[in-house]
Amino acid sequence: MKYIQRAGLILPFWLLSACYFLIPFVRGPMQPPSLLIDIDNAIPFIWWMIIPYYFYYIALFLPLLINEQSKLQTYTSIAMQLLLISYAVFIIWPITCEVVMDNIKPNPFMFLYDAVEFSWLKQNALPSVHVAISGFTGLVLADEKPDLKWMFWLGIVLVFLSTFFAKQHFIADGIAGLILSFAGYQLWKKSF
Repeated sequence: MKYIQRAGLILPFWLLSACYFLIPFVRGPMQPPSLLIDIDNAIPFIWWMIIPYYFYYIALFLPLLINEQSKLQTYTSIAMQLLLISYAVFIIWPITCEVVMDNIKPNPFMFLYDAVEFSWLKQNALPSVHVAISGFTGLVLADEKPDLKWMFWLGIVLVFLSTFFAKQHFIADGIAGLILSFAGYQLWKKSF
């Protein structure tokens, strides 16, 4: 299957991914529980962890490596389901992560932080879409490309860690995203 055909199959997922930016216009953020704040205040800020946070944007295009049509269609369907679950939680419980982001200190990669932070979008909340989608993608590709599985697993771990060390999410958001990615992977495995 040609890459243009693969891109056509993934396009609905990419379009749905872009809808994330509409959520703040549907529902405003609310304050997080103090327990989440207390836990994340104990986690150190590691400024260079913003680099693996950007791996998510690479993961959006990695499904192009899946060349079997039925597998790519299944991947797209499940990835869209993961997004819809995440969006539903965001709308029902749109806790703000602004208190986490306030822990970002000036650093050499501030331009990378500034590029992903918007004044109108502070609901990087539970579950982390970064972790859910990159985790699901990494697990699927580890199956599809077993000779590169260590690279996909490492990517999953780094994106997960980056969400809270780079102060973009609460750790609970990353854990929920990881659980969602494993659930999506189990669905994908049962399909084949």
